[in-house]
Amino acid sequence: MTNDQYKLLVLDIDGTLVGHSGEPTDRVRAALQAAQARGVHIALCTGRPMASCGPIARGLGLHGPHVVFNGALVKDPENGRVVLERSLPMAAARRVIAYCREHGICCELYTEETHFVEQDWRESRLHAISIHVTYEFGDFDELLKLGEPVKLQVITGDDRARKLVARLADDMRGEVGISWAIPMPPAVDMECVNIVHPAASKGEAVKALTAYFGLDQAQVMGAGDAPNDLPLFEAVGYRIAMGNADARLKAMADYIAPDVNEDGLAAALEDLLLR
Repeated sequence: MTNDQYKLLVLDIDGTLVGHSGEPTDRVRAALQAAQARGVHIALCTGRPMASCGPIARGLGLHGPHVVFNGALVKDPENGRVVLERSLPMAAARRVIAYCREHGICCELYTEETHFVEQDWRESRLHAISIHVTYEFGDFDELLKLGEPVKLQVITGDDRARKLVARLADDMRGEVGISWAIPMPPAVDMECVNIVHPAASKGEAVKALTAYFGLDQAQVMGAGDAPNDLPLFEAVGYRIAMGNADARLKAMADYIAPDVNEDGLAAALEDLLLR
C-alpha cells in the first residue's frame, strides 16, 4: 500500500477513537488533523446517536457525513444532508419492546433527535454518562404512534440479560439487524445491543459513504474493535483492528494497532498514513 492510496477513513468511536477517558487524546487529535490535511475524508461510524457523534465530530474539526445508529442513518450534521436512512419496522419494534417488558430487560427507544426509556434503568444511567447524552422518559406505545423508531437498544448488565437477548436475536433473525457493541466506562461489564432495520449495518453505511465520495472500496480504510464493526471491515479496503479488539476482527485485520488506551489509533495512522 501507499499512504496516498486511501481517501476515506472510517472510524468506530468506543474502543477505537476513545478509550477509558471518554475523549480522543491529543495524540489522536493530531493524527486525525494531519490525515485531513493530506486530503483524507474522515467519517465516524458508531452505534451512538447523532446527539453524541455530532459534538465529537465538531470537536475534531471533521466535516461531512457520519454513520450513526449502527448504520441506520448516514447524515452530515452540519448541513442536514441525509445520505442513507432506514428506520426500524413497526412490527419488529413492537415485538422487541414486548419481549423486553416481559423479561425485565433494559430497552431504549431512539428517534433521530433523542432517546427514551420507560423506567429508570441503571444500565441507561451509566450508558448516558458514557456517551454524554441524557435520555427522556416516555411511554413506548405512545411514541410508536408518532412513527417508526430509528433504533432500539437493549443494554445487558448480567448473564441473565445476555442469555435472554441471545434468544431474542435467534428468534428474530432476518426480521431485524442485531449487533453487539462494548460501551466505555462507567458502563463497564455491559453490552449495547443495537436493533435496527434488517438491511442496516455499518457495512451498508460505509458502502453508501464510499459512493457519496465517488470512491471505490480499495480507497477506504476502516478501524474498529467490536463485533458490530465486522460489517464495516467487510466494506473497506484496509482494516485496522485495535489491540483491544474482538478476536474475529483481529483475524480479518490487515494491521493490528496497540490498545485504544495506548493511543493505538494514532500509532496506526502515523505508521500507515503519515509517514
